Amino acid sequence: MKILLINDYLDGGGAEAVFRDQFDILKEDNNVERFYANTSFSGWKSTPLSYIYSFFWKKKLTLFLQNRLFDRIIVHNYSGFLSPSILDALSQYKKKNSCKIIHYAHDYHLVCPNRGFFYVRNGKTISFEQPPSISEFIFKRIDYRGFAYSILKKIQWIWSYKVRRKQKVFDLILAPSDFLTNQINRIYPDLAVNKMYNFCNALSFNKKSNSKKKTDTLRMVFFGRIAKEKGLAEFISALQSSSIKYTFTIIGEGDEKMHIKSLVSIYNLEEKVFLKDKMDASSLFLELINYDVFVMSSLLYENAPLTVVEAASLGLNLFLANHGGVLEMGKICQAKHFFKPDNPESIISSLSELYADFLNNSLPEADYKLLQNLFSKDSYISNLKKYLEL
Repeated sequence: MKILLINDYLDGGGAEAVFRDQFDILKEDNNVERFYANTSFSGWKSTPLSYIYSFFWKKKLTLFLQNRLFDRIIVHNYSGFLSPSILDALSQYKKKNSCKIIHYAHDYHLVCPNRGFFYVRNGKTISFEQPPSISEFIFKRIDYRGFAYSILKKIQWIWSYKVRRKQKVFDLILAPSDFLTNQINRIYPDLAVNKMYNFCNALSFNKKSNSKKKTDTLRMVFFGRIAKEKGLAEFISALQSSSIKYTFTIIGEGDEKMHIKSLVSIYNLEEKVFLKDKMDASSLFLELINYDVFVMSSLLYENAPLTVVEAASLGLNLFLANHGGVLEMGKICQAKHFFKPDNPESIISSLSELYADFLNNSLPEADYKLLQNLFSKDSYISNLKKYLEL
């Protein structure tokens, strides 16, 4: 096949990793090209008008597609920089050529004007319970950065999907969790949406070097992007009231890191809560096998956080927020202990129950064969090829 992959950026976060992985996988048996706006987030420059509709990138993609014949086009993230204008370029191309267009949904962009499926009230993040109608979000703030950003996102989303219905260009939408798949189906019942899990590299990691010794201190860890919506500040605040023996290590980088450091100092938790810099994958996996429990306290639903699967495949138990993609991934990994991430009482009571199970050696373990079946690279490649051939 001749295949084109499209994304806002080449390097960045999880979506960009999937974008690059797909290119590497598909180029082994196909003629594959890539189209993206910038190499990384640092090259991000946009005007209010181009964010809503970029005539520049519509023309750029139209020129790129000229004299090229693709059998399949896979569109990853586009709303942040390329803008939904590229969907018009794809629609025009599709009318002239026999080509199927697939959208690989990494977040809630099609469901909600922001990617996180939330709004902000009095500085607090609140998740929508269902895909919101225009009347449910029009007067709400949906961006941390303020009123202007919130307005831009609303205009872009309403114009693109409610007025122009640009989503109809997609022949198929793939989403990496049942939770996201169901949300998209609820708001666009006429679109074809299928679940396809991403693959987990930690499944191929050799865990034989694990020399972890059991103690009565629960060694908790979080790894990933340190951002406000991850709920780390709320989790650390709740830990003040915990009477269990624990340590909590945070591995990663992000805008919220300095705030977390200040909270550790304010609460006098320097001997219990530690921060470590971001690590490459192999170093991270070696580090993680020294811990007992992975914590994910996300205030937002997330989508399909592979960090949960990575931790479980490395033998860690799980302590997770009780909603959205976090809950779904947790249940697949046999997790038993969940909590309300914005409720200190829920965190402390659930943590006490987990600690009791920890002391009794009764924490559940993930079904490794099931994880291999669902999240191995071979399964991912098989599913990707299946959907490309539809």
